[in-house]
Amino acid sequence: MADKEVYDDAVEERVINEEYKIWKKNTPFLYDLVMTHALEWPSLTVQWLPDVNRTQWRLQPGPKASWTSEGGLWSLLEP
Repeated sequence: MADKEVYDDAVEERVINEEYKIWKKNTPFLYDLVMTHALEWPSLTVQWLPDVNRTQWRLQPGPKASWTSEGGLWSLLEP
């Protein structure tokens, strides 16, 4: 049982070392990409995904709270 654990630890360490070597090899490309794109004005947000156009919305009742009016809390949700 102890031999299997030692073997598993050795395999895991080898995988980590291989991943580190790949990361280290690709790091100059990643930083080159980041450093060569100058922005006109500093951006506080980044959009990674494309825009999604949705035209339909639905109302959904939420929990009743003491500060809400008679009907409770309503939310405008995406489809």
